[in-house]
This record gives sequence, C-alpha cells and structure tokens, in this order.
Amino acid sequence: AFVNKLALFAAVVPAVLSAADVWDAKPFQDWTDKDVQKLVSNSPWARQARAVLGDATPAAPGKNRQPAVGDASSNDSDVPKGREPAGAAHMGSAPSDFDQGPQTLQQIPVIVRWQSALPLRQAQMRGKYGKEASTSPEAQKFLTDEPSIYVVGIAGLAGSIVSAGGGDQARQTIAGKSTLTVRGKEPLHPVGVDFVPNGSTVDVLIAFPRSMRITLEDQEVELASEIGRATVRYKF
Repeated sequence: AFVNKLALFAAVVPAVLSAADVWDAKPFQDWTDKDVQKLVSNSPWARQARAVLGDATPAAPGKNRQPAVGDASSNDSDVPKGREPAGAAHMGSAPSDFDQGPQTLQQIPVIVRWQSALPLRQAQMRGKYGKEASTSPEAQKFLTDEPSIYVVGIAGLAGSIVSAGGGDQARQTIAGKSTLTVRGKEPLHPVGVDFVPNGSTVDVLIAFPRSMRITLEDQEVELASEIGRATVRYKF
C-alpha cells in the first residue's frame, strides 16, 4: 500500500533549466517547464548533495564544514510564506560533515528533495497536467489532501547501485538503513521505499511516518540512508 502511495510522489521533470525563482511570483498552473525544472533541482525544497560509494567514516564535528546554502530561518516550514501548515523545514543547509569526508572516496552528485512539500507536489501536477493542473479533479485532490507521510526523494543514482538486481530486497534493505532525525529527538524510521526510473538513473523515494510534526523550530533535520553501495547524509 505504501508503495502505491509513494508512486504518487514521483516527480515529473522537464529537461530544461531556468534561472528564475517563480514559486512566489505566480500561480503554479502558470509555471513553465523551465520553472518546474528549477523548483525540483535547485530550490528551497530540492538541493544538490553527494552520495559516497564504499565505506566511509563521518568527519569529526566542525571539520571540512561548508557554508550554509540559503537561509532556512527566513522561511515557513513545508511551503513558502504560510500557504499551508508547516510540515518540514525548507532545505537550506549544506550536506552534513559526512558528505565533506575523505576525497579519495568516489562521490556521486545527487539531488535530495522534500518530495511531499506542497511546492513540489504542485510542480508534479503542473508537469503532469500542464495548464489543466488547476482544474483537474485528480490534481486538486492530490494537492488538497494533506499527506499522511513525509516523503524524501534522492535522485541521480544508477539503477545498478540502487537495486543490484533485487528490487524488493533492496527496498527492505534501504528501509532498514535509513533514518530521518530531528535534533534532540528519536529518529523516524521508514514505512516504505519505492523506486522510480528516471532516464539512466533511479529516483529513490523514502516515506517516513508523520507521527512527529517537523517545523522550523526544530532547527535541524538530518536524512541518513544507505542505498546499495552509496551512502547519503544531508542536513535540512
């Protein structure tokens, strides 16, 4: 059941880039394909990170730390400027110290997305239904129903890394090796994992229970996941 639910969050990504930040400038149904691509690849809800292949050890606290990207404290949580109740902090910090670790290890660029955030769901519906996204009953239901799960997506890994030929077993393994941790609180563990083919790579969707409300007041949320031979850690 969770696999079917996760499939609803598969991003529809056009193939061109835009330099404009439009999520506050115009209604989602008026976004162009360039706008959608910008939102799902470089926005407060989608940031570039790195997956590390092989065995790795996190760097000591404070070492090799990169400056923060953006300013999460200036935003509401799941969506911009109070459009909807908070659900998760905007993505604003650099990858965790883990991702700044030994440079001898192979690192693969990935995009980490807070897939269940309203703007990303709007981008999905705009990509799927085009201008009819504002009138489609299916799109409206998807956008107005508050998700019962948090969904984090990791895009950019090759299928051979993700599943190694065993889809169901790989899902179980990833679920057992993934957490979403709010500072000072017990980590959340996945309730489902799904794979969505995306050209030569696979998007990995990881669902976490919405049993804990995540807001900006939490200050820091860290995703940690082992996906096949790749390890991803990212601080929102």
